[in-house]
Amino acid sequence: MKQLLSKTLIWAILALAVSCAPEEEIVPEEEIVIGEFASGVFIINEGNFSESNGSVGFYNEEKEINESDIFEKANEVKPGGILQSVYFHDTLAFIIDQLGNRIEVVEAETFKSVATIDEGLGTPRYMVIANGKGYITNWGNFDENYDLPDSYVSVIDLSNYTVTKSIDAGNGAEGMIIFGDDVYVANSYTNTIEVINTETDAISTALTVASNPVSFVKDKNDNVWVLSSSYFTGSALSKLNLTTAEVLTSFSVGASAKSLTVNSTGDQLYYLSAPYGADAEVRSVSIDATEDATEALITAPNLYGLGIDPDTDMIYLGNSNAFQGNGTVLRYNGATFVDSFNAGIAPNGFVFRK
Repeated sequence: MKQLLSKTLIWAILALAVSCAPEEEIVPEEEIVIGEFASGVFIINEGNFSESNGSVGFYNEEKEINESDIFEKANEVKPGGILQSVYFHDTLAFIIDQLGNRIEVVEAETFKSVATIDEGLGTPRYMVIANGKGYITNWGNFDENYDLPDSYVSVIDLSNYTVTKSIDAGNGAEGMIIFGDDVYVANSYTNTIEVINTETDAISTALTVASNPVSFVKDKNDNVWVLSSSYFTGSALSKLNLTTAEVLTSFSVGASAKSLTVNSTGDQLYYLSAPYGADAEVRSVSIDATEDATEALITAPNLYGLGIDPDTDMIYLGNSNAFQGNGTVLRYNGATFVDSFNAGIAPNGFVFRK
């Protein structure tokens, strides 16, 4: 009996010891870290030409975050330069400084610096990535007639961020769009769009459109719209079928047009008409239209950039405040003003990452 009680006591003590032992902590094999700038609106603040003080801002509506210069926050140094555009691709963002002839490559979610591309560029403007390579439009230098005869497209090796080739382009190579396996380049000082074959990195053909094409968007029917803008011949919208290389329609739009974009359903175009010395207008045009809108959706002074939220269709407008200090971002729901917040100097565009 004593032996049985002793065994029972031993088992009880062992059971108590096991029950009181601390639980083993389960550590996940891989922890997913989401960067501070993973989702939100990026504001491209061009900066003053004489002061080279461009910046990239960030706005998160849900968390009510408004950051004025996220490159400086991440790297403890200002990006500087005159920032023409920012291009996002997968985990990276490419900040294009046209004055400094450089591109800052950063992590898209943290904006921490990865590399600097500062060779093989001459007044870089816009970028796309196609067939595993980067393509950058470059204006080159103005000649004595204020023309841009030395424009070209740089080809970037994304494994080491170096320029591997320069493709001669028409005067004022500007906005680009990818269609199929080709890159289409708007030559803003001509009336042509040139087509780069991304297998050969050579120009295969050219299309004729309204004078001074600057930018593209694609609509829900896979037609591509090109915005042309000239102080001398006016502005125009042209609808292209790039499969057949056909101009389907073309019509005049508001003076000094810029910032062409499209709504979330791809059936409505928006652009800024920003003539010198007059209030700017936001105009909205159906993709079935054959003429410009008869009335402006929004009219306000000093509008410099336009973007449409791809989820909500909220309209974002950059107000330069006549380049007197920092700019302002205005938000509209259709024609109804919603709110505003501070931006950097000369907010010229927006990138939405959702």
